[in-house]
Amino acid sequence: MGAGAHMIAARIALSALAACSSGSPPPASHRVDKAIAAAIAAADHLAAPWRCAALDTPAFVDGTVAHDWKLVEHTVSRAKDGDLVIGVVADAGNASPRTIAALSRLRSKLEAAKVDLVITLGGMGSTQGELEGTLGTLSDHATWPVIALAGDLEPETAQIAALATLQKRGDPVIDGRLARWIEIPGVTIGTIPGSGAATRLVAANDGCGWRPHDIAKLYRALSEKPGLRVAAMAEAPREIVGGDPAGQLELVAGKTQAFDVALHAPTHGAPTPARSGARDGAAVALSPGTSDAMTRLPEPTLPSAGVLSIRGNAWSWRPVVDQP
Repeated sequence: MGAGAHMIAARIALSALAACSSGSPPPASHRVDKAIAAAIAAADHLAAPWRCAALDTPAFVDGTVAHDWKLVEHTVSRAKDGDLVIGVVADAGNASPRTIAALSRLRSKLEAAKVDLVITLGGMGSTQGELEGTLGTLSDHATWPVIALAGDLEPETAQIAALATLQKRGDPVIDGRLARWIEIPGVTIGTIPGSGAATRLVAANDGCGWRPHDIAKLYRALSEKPGLRVAAMAEAPREIVGGDPAGQLELVAGKTQAFDVALHAPTHGAPTPARSGARDGAAVALSPGTSDAMTRLPEPTLPSAGVLSIRGNAWSWRPVVDQP
């Protein structure tokens, strides 16, 4: 925490102390402790991104979305077992008419695949309006929940406001800061929104961040889950792309951190080709590529998404490419 943040924290804490000392004595000193803790936490955010990939983030208000998905504490779950089909989308970039049209066509392909769930891996917009446009295209009148992870592009304040607007109109969108786990019998997905460094966040300290120990804790917990284990992340684990390293070393699973699939945001435009596997702890990296229809990348590709199908302890992946 910087000196300025410490000063703000001190001023808030002193105000809290003054409030507690006026009038009748407080029933317990822990009220002061809580006020100081809250002040320090608020000041910490002035000097660092929102810590939104930890296991101790705020909990859901219990509820139900998309008919049979339950929200309890930090988990989105479905009691019905059987196959699970997941649509994966990332990196729309903005809500340009061309991109919205591409997302609409990709959504039709996800509908044809009969997805049970859609996860967006960040990069879906940098303003509330853009996020409402991209996420709303995937969630409007949807029969599946859309779990939206903030990535390097999304300001958290804009993401929260956009999701609130979409939820108010009845869209089954879920805040990925709160959904640390997605579970059905035999499948567990752990989520990692945000970036590990403020310098990689377009929104800087209004972005969504993680710390290496958050990742280590989540990977350990995920490794202990029964059935197939998937990590869904808004950055990519380290890989070599065109002879150069890309992605983050902290997201590479260690020898004692066994899970089976790593769904990640793209390091380049094209999606991962079709693959398949099983519960073997290999942490196979799969990316949906970019869903952006604009030509902002050096080597533009067609907008794409991906479909991960899980049956028992086996999984299969196929890319879904827009063909306008």
